Amino acid sequence: MRISKLLIFFIFFFQLAHAQLSRSKLPIFVINTKGQTIKDEPKILAELKVIYNGEGKENQLTDTQFHYNSFVGIEYRGSSSQMFPKKGLGIELRTEKGENNPLALCGLPEDADWILYASYNEKSLMHNVLSMSLARQMGMNASRTKYVEVVIDNLYQGVYVLMEKIKVDKNRVNIATLKPEDIAGDELTGGYIVKIDKSTGTNYGTFRSNYTNANGFANQYYYHLPKTINDAQRNYIRAYIRKFEDAIYGKDYKDELNGYAQYVDLSSFAKMFIINEVSRNIDGYRISSYFTKDKDSKGGKLTASPPWDYDISYGNADYCQGSRYDLWAYKFNEICPRDGFQVPVFWERMVSDPKFIGELRNIYFEQRKAGGVLDHDRIVKEIDELKSNLGEAAVRNFQKWPIIGTYVWPSPQPVPATWDLEIVELKNWIYNRLVWMDRNFPEEFVLTSNELPSESLNVTAFPNPFVDKLQVKILSQNVQKAEVSFSDITGRIILKKDIELSAGENFVDFDQIQNVNDFLFLKVKTESGVMNFRKVVRVN
Repeated sequence: MRISKLLIFFIFFFQLAHAQLSRSKLPIFVINTKGQTIKDEPKILAELKVIYNGEGKENQLTDTQFHYNSFVGIEYRGSSSQMFPKKGLGIELRTEKGENNPLALCGLPEDADWILYASYNEKSLMHNVLSMSLARQMGMNASRTKYVEVVIDNLYQGVYVLMEKIKVDKNRVNIATLKPEDIAGDELTGGYIVKIDKSTGTNYGTFRSNYTNANGFANQYYYHLPKTINDAQRNYIRAYIRKFEDAIYGKDYKDELNGYAQYVDLSSFAKMFIINEVSRNIDGYRISSYFTKDKDSKGGKLTASPPWDYDISYGNADYCQGSRYDLWAYKFNEICPRDGFQVPVFWERMVSDPKFIGELRNIYFEQRKAGGVLDHDRIVKEIDELKSNLGEAAVRNFQKWPIIGTYVWPSPQPVPATWDLEIVELKNWIYNRLVWMDRNFPEEFVLTSNELPSESLNVTAFPNPFVDKLQVKILSQNVQKAEVSFSDITGRIILKKDIELSAGENFVDFDQIQNVNDFLFLKVKTESGVMNFRKVVRVN
């Protein structure tokens, strides 16, 4: 017995020494399963010690004062990620009797339910952390995150991301708690969390959309919460979503009173679109896509939230053109029509609605200004801070899991040879993505050529926002003369140019536009009196 214990002691310290974990700037999670095997449901009861001495302070394995020292329910989580040797974990802080034992874990708001995200095939270790941060800064209800290091049964497991689990709670998804007895009136109308996802996650029942895409695919909705959902509640939220779909697929879907806007929180859908597109989330919209609905008395519209699952994003995919920065994520169905999970067509319908495009543009270009959430310099600074925060922990992680420079599904080629180059690639990809989006962002009131009346004009301006140079593209049905002018908010014309339009596309360049306002009004007027107005935004 003495030899056995001594052997275990030396094995333990040999393994930790190999990973060079004795102290860390990150919290250290030490899990003891007592010889049990962790499974994908149900959770097993294990012991958890968390060594966390406060933000910015050093944590040592030899510390005897613990931030948390009690029991934990633990299981594997994730879908395709479970094929990797480093597996994601769902944990639930518990008492010895198995009851919830909530804690403000590592400084995050108090709760008992948490996720330890493995980030194995995403080698920057930043995609989910960065996406959640950008989303929260834009006002979305996204999970807070914190890097930690994990040891399970004396084996070092590397860097994990501590994340808040999606649940109804004042600190998580802050909507009404739907109780089993809430089966009528306002009480029945919220709060719900539903999702479009794979069947391998939380599943308390499902229903299929009544509408299919061009390939005959109909999306599957899953009831995510509450766990105790009953038939009356299932029927209610299913009927509500079907009313939304009937409206958005109907001929009057753009009508502000009778169209789809009466059922949805438009701003939340715009923000979800922006987060999915900035990252070009290859799984965006079609997998891990969550929607919430609060009670009617609290607003009660379908909200696109919270965002989730951004490992296969920022170019980290070698399938379905996933590495490219110059394609729209919402057009996935055109790129991969045979994939088993498709983007709901209602997103494309929204992008054809001028009101939704106006909401998108207002949010996106406001955040693209200097100092905004989507300012590339600001994002680079945040990435550098994450890199500094990880520090030696990242080195230990890749000693444990020597995957840098090698192919791990779905790594695009060429695979960066170092972790530093992974970070450089991430920064460069985001820069190229944002520049491409600036140039290709959907325009307000754009009509297709089939929708254009015989004497209509289709006018776009690029780039918008602009600094001092601007190109105006005019699609004309006829050969005709036209006047292109810019005026300020008072109506004073500050620049005007007379042009000859040919039938088809015409391009007019303006090299110097007087710096008078943050925005100007562009007007194109033809000799027959047809006019088109557009707002253009200047950035200094």
